[in-house]
Amino acid sequence: MKCLSLLFLLIFQGLFLSAQKMVMVRGVVKDSTGSPVIAASITIVTPQGAGISFTKTDQQGGFECRFQEPGERWSVKATALGYQPYILPVIQPNEQPYQIVMKAAKRELAAVTVKATAKIQLSSDTLKYNVNAFKDKNDRVVADLLKKLPGIEVDDKGAISYNGKRISNVYIDGDNLLGGRYNVATNNVPVNAIEQVQVIERDQPIKALNGFTVSNSVSLNLKLTDSAHIRTINTGQAGIGNNAYTAELNNLIFQRKIKSINNLKSNNVGQNLQNENASLGVSLNDNNPILPSPQPYLSMTSDNLPVVDEKYYLRNTDHAGNINALLKMKSDWGLRLNVSTLQLKRKYDYTNVMNYFLATADTIRYNEIQHNVYKLNQWQVEAQLEKNSPSIYLKSITKLDIPKWNRTGNTTQNDEYFRQHLPSHQQMISNETSIIKILGTKDLFQYNSSIQYYKLAENLQIFPGLHTDLVNNNEPYLSLSQEVLSKSLFINQSATYKTKTDRLILSATAGISFERDRLASSLWKTDSLNAAHEAGSQFANNLSFENASLSGKLSAIYLLPKGAIIAEATPTYNSIRYGVKGTSEKYFTANPIFEFRKNLGRYAEINLRYAASTEFGQINDIYTGAILVNYREFSFNETPLPKTDRTSGSLRYTYRKPIKMFFYNLFLTADQTKQNFITSYVIDRGITKATAMAFDNRQEKYSLNGNISKYLFFLVLNLSGNASISYGKGNVFYNGEITPFNSYNTILGATLRKKIRKSISMSVTGEAGEIVNRQYTSKAITENVIGTGKIRAEWQHNLSSAVYYKLAYNFTSFRQSGQETIRNNFLDLDVRYIPAKWKSYFEVQCINLLGQSQYRQVTSGTNQLSVLQFPLRERTVLVKYVVSL
Repeated sequence: MKCLSLLFLLIFQGLFLSAQKMVMVRGVVKDSTGSPVIAASITIVTPQGAGISFTKTDQQGGFECRFQEPGERWSVKATALGYQPYILPVIQPNEQPYQIVMKAAKRELAAVTVKATAKIQLSSDTLKYNVNAFKDKNDRVVADLLKKLPGIEVDDKGAISYNGKRISNVYIDGDNLLGGRYNVATNNVPVNAIEQVQVIERDQPIKALNGFTVSNSVSLNLKLTDSAHIRTINTGQAGIGNNAYTAELNNLIFQRKIKSINNLKSNNVGQNLQNENASLGVSLNDNNPILPSPQPYLSMTSDNLPVVDEKYYLRNTDHAGNINALLKMKSDWGLRLNVSTLQLKRKYDYTNVMNYFLATADTIRYNEIQHNVYKLNQWQVEAQLEKNSPSIYLKSITKLDIPKWNRTGNTTQNDEYFRQHLPSHQQMISNETSIIKILGTKDLFQYNSSIQYYKLAENLQIFPGLHTDLVNNNEPYLSLSQEVLSKSLFINQSATYKTKTDRLILSATAGISFERDRLASSLWKTDSLNAAHEAGSQFANNLSFENASLSGKLSAIYLLPKGAIIAEATPTYNSIRYGVKGTSEKYFTANPIFEFRKNLGRYAEINLRYAASTEFGQINDIYTGAILVNYREFSFNETPLPKTDRTSGSLRYTYRKPIKMFFYNLFLTADQTKQNFITSYVIDRGITKATAMAFDNRQEKYSLNGNISKYLFFLVLNLSGNASISYGKGNVFYNGEITPFNSYNTILGATLRKKIRKSISMSVTGEAGEIVNRQYTSKAITENVIGTGKIRAEWQHNLSSAVYYKLAYNFTSFRQSGQETIRNNFLDLDVRYIPAKWKSYFEVQCINLLGQSQYRQVTSGTNQLSVLQFPLRERTVLVKYVVSL
């Protein structure tokens, strides 16, 4: 009988427990200033004080608890170091998020002596670098520091990578002030204003998407010092030298409610201000497409530039101004404004010897000498309104971009002299809007809208007229003018529904997009009587391109312990009309994606990804009238709508052990493409005719990349290395013969940074590479082999607390088979004098002390080989005064 009673009791308890419903409580914790309280402890407690659920707040102060309702009153208790405990009694669960405001605790603390501070810490998905442990007293801005941090790489343009992966954004105290233009922060924020550099792995800044997506993005957060919050930071510098000057003013405000970075800069010492304003980050908008970029049709010269620092060869006069402001308002609202202007003037003088090795075993050579002047007048405005709360997310960003280029130059090609003028005017405006609304505890609705319009007008003028046999019956004439006007309208609208369970996240998207492009072009010639005539109908275009598509997106994310499996498909129906006659074609594509992510222990992660997609040509791929795209190339098309089927697979393995400051990654990729066209090049008598023709064209590319970084404590040495191996094969079509090719590219590099003594440090970077291009023709095998080498070394020495100097040596080499090796050597000296108790210092910069006047490099392609020669800037001595207020 006792056993039977016990059985009934157990059954009754089981029924009672199963009848209790699950409750989810979510909210956000802030302090009295409105800033999020990070890592606050959240406990669900009964009236007796017993805890029944526990969690911590995230980087945005948000929290979420799930538990079985205890059948009695309960409370939400929040505690955090430095704040008074907060208890919120709850009678009935509320589906809306709770808002908890914690007050700072006033507490007398005993004096504490800190004997050692960790250089690096790992907290959840955030890696924290202690700035004081890595910075040098001579570091001026954040960019100087980042290059020294183990696991972080910075390229020549300022783009940042962490353990082999490009970062998406740079935040300032958790706020996105600049979007993707993070060079404005890294090049202007003083390093002394930063307490920590934080790497946020799996960054997902949209609070409403917490629990509904699995992020794989990496961002940086610059955590400010307390002093940076309470004062305005003003810095400036002015310098003058032999035919050289530089000037700069910066104003930085980093308060809780408002942040801004504003500056004016001007120089003619080879500092490229266009790079500072370039967008390097990656958009994190879920389901928003990438807006198409305007593609110029015309140019005056090749894109080959020296692979050394621009300060050695860029003859510039750059002026730039920036206003970047973020205003944080109540109820999670934020308003951001970014305004910038660039006024640039560049002089490019170079010679280029271009060799084409053809299937007929012939070689065609171009000897080119160019003297060009480029001018840019550009204005950019970006305004963003954002609400980022746990229950609703709204973001609307409007951009306006108005660049005007004016290019002029004198050119000699194979002893034929002519002048060029290429003005171009562009206007582009766009708006991207995203709205996310939480529906209950397990569902959300998302709406995305993208609209963009741009217009680009180009006009390439050549004096006197070239290619008389093609455009003027072998008769000389005064000038040739190629006019191109392109317009584009792009609209995309989509709606998404997401739902989740404990392990599964499902989403479905329905969308519609429309793109309409217009292209009008004509070629004009001016005869000896100064009368202008059209060159002929074969050089004219007036056509449109329309692509209307209906798309769906089905996604399933299965959450694993410390990982996820993602399956996705984007079935799309495209209806495309193009050309003068309005040719119509319809396509259906599936575009599947499969991804597997898994943390292997605490320190390693593996990521496996497969994707297949189909891309269609645009209006610049289907025009049939010839366009003089540059002084020696006509381009047109004789093919149906270009179509590219692409499959790709990748395997990434990353490992980081912060305590040991050890990082490495391996990244293997394989890409295969199948196209229904190939570009045919006919080269003859100084003119190239490029024609897109129907052809079953297949290409393959495989690559393996690796990076390693280790800080050796016993040597006070930071050591890093990188390796890259790639192989590609495909086909090229020159002068009537299709020939296969394959190419190999190998790069090995290493960097060593050593603190020799407290006052002396050095760094050495070396890189060696080899490029092999092999072409198989019916008559012979043509092979080009180019070896490259780079060395960069720096020696820094504080002679005293007031005097510092730095020596920098740069070396590049190019080795072509059977030819003499080309070597380039540069030596720079930087000396600073820092008066005691001054917030300023004097600096003398000596650039190109060796006085090298010419730079040469060799570039190899599939069946091309060019030798480029640039004149260098003269030896420059610049005296500067740098002040911080």
